[in-house]
Parts: sequence; C-alpha cells; structure tokens
Amino acid sequence: MKRGAVRASLKALAVGATCLAASGCTLPVSKQALWSPLERTPSPHATFVTEEDSGLALFGLITLSEPDHYAVLLERARRRNKCTRLHHAQLDYFQDYWIIVAFPVARLTVLCDRPPPQLIEQLPKTPPP
Repeated sequence: MKRGAVRASLKALAVGATCLAASGCTLPVSKQALWSPLERTPSPHATFVTEEDSGLALFGLITLSEPDHYAVLLERARRRNKCTRLHHAQLDYFQDYWIIVAFPVARLTVLCDRPPPQLIEQLPKTPPP
C-alpha cells in the first residue's frame, strides 16, 4: 500500500471514531411543573427529593419499555421519603441517545413535607418497589 493511501485510511478511521464517540447525546424533550394557587405553603423543614425512571428504545423510534407515569413517580417519592405532603412537583423528560439505543428518562423533583422526626419512627415501614 502506498504511504498516501495509508495516511488517508488513518484519517478516515480517526474521523469515524470521533463521529462514533460524539454520537451519544442528551436531548431535553419537556419540562412541566404542577402547581396550584390554592396549594399550602411548604413547611420550613421541607426538602427537595427526586425520583427517576427510564425506558429503552431502538433508534429512538421503537419503544421497548417506557419510564413510569407521573403519578407513579409521585407516589414512589411520597412513600420512599415518608412525605406527608408533596409541593411544587416538576417533571423533566429527556432522552439519552447512544448510537442505536435511546433511553427515555422521566425525572420528578418535588418538595417533600415530612412529619416531625418522632412521628417518622411510628410510621409503618414500606419496602421500596
């Protein structure tokens, strides 16, 4: 093989490897907030908690599994964090693309009001799903 052909092949290989490495990306799809003007103000000891779930799709078109529904994420956040009330929930939905596979991700961020620490010990223990 000639020296110029080898150099061109290496250059093409380098460009191809760079394109392959750069093909993984995250694209935000939507951001939704749920709030009501009649909602009570969170207590001073309320904390932010997040709950997340993902799915799987091929080429971003063929869905094999979907992330959990908004209501399921709310209930999971309430149970895992022992929240008495949830405030100002925000749902972020985005997709991570990696060549032929896409991962749709739903992430919920919410303010969690917990009971005083002495009452937390009295709550029934629920195992995570």
